[in-house]
Amino acid sequence: MAQRLMGCLLVAATASLVTACKERSDKPIAGLLAAGAPVLRTQGKEQRTVAVGAQLTGDALLTATGPAVLEYFGGGLRFLEKGDTLEIGDADEAKLHGSNLPAHRWVEGSVQEAPRALRIVAARYTNVQVTPKSAHEDAYTSTQYFVAFFTPNGLQRLGSDTDHEGPHTPLPAPPFRPKVPFIHAGDLGEGGLVAVVDDGFAVAETDDLATAVLLEGREVPLGRTVRLLVPDGAEVTLRAKDGSEVEVEGPADLRLR
Repeated sequence: MAQRLMGCLLVAATASLVTACKERSDKPIAGLLAAGAPVLRTQGKEQRTVAVGAQLTGDALLTATGPAVLEYFGGGLRFLEKGDTLEIGDADEAKLHGSNLPAHRWVEGSVQEAPRALRIVAARYTNVQVTPKSAHEDAYTSTQYFVAFFTPNGLQRLGSDTDHEGPHTPLPAPPFRPKVPFIHAGDLGEGGLVAVVDDGFAVAETDDLATAVLLEGREVPLGRTVRLLVPDGAEVTLRAKDGSEVEVEGPADLRLR
């Protein structure tokens, strides 16, 4: 009996050790949707700036130097503020299936409840994870910081034999090659509604997947914005061309088109 008990304890201890030593998956589980200031990833003794639109794995350790938002491939959103640190896989949002923000839509000058939008989140992000070192210190004070730090080469020839799947002739050179849209930091465009953040911050996303963080106290034309994310506790006033205003309180995932 005693030997059987010892065997059970040994098995339990071994199972616990295996669980404790289990490494995180190296598959991406989230992406950096938008950043109002550099988001840094710790790599050994260095910290590298994460590119907006980058895929991130569960073991990625991030430090936010300003407002930012992560989008998990299950649909959950995690907002960060200056000084926040986070290991991607430890967030509760990593376990969600669907958005954790109430869905709304803009209809004839008013905000109405809406069904949650379905999207393949992973397809919106690239596998480039950090900006090049050349984009560091000097770029922090430049409007050029918020650009997509990737240059997709497109599909390459996958083989020369007739049995190999994939294209067997060279693809046309850019700009004639079809482009795949990815989340990237960029300009929202002119016109449209004007957003004024009264408290906190908000995040805008355009129809061509450009994103920007809207900071408190600034008036920003939303241009081609199709999605406005308002964190819990944040407040945004939307002003139409006719001067009418509508207040939006977070949390909210607002569709403008």
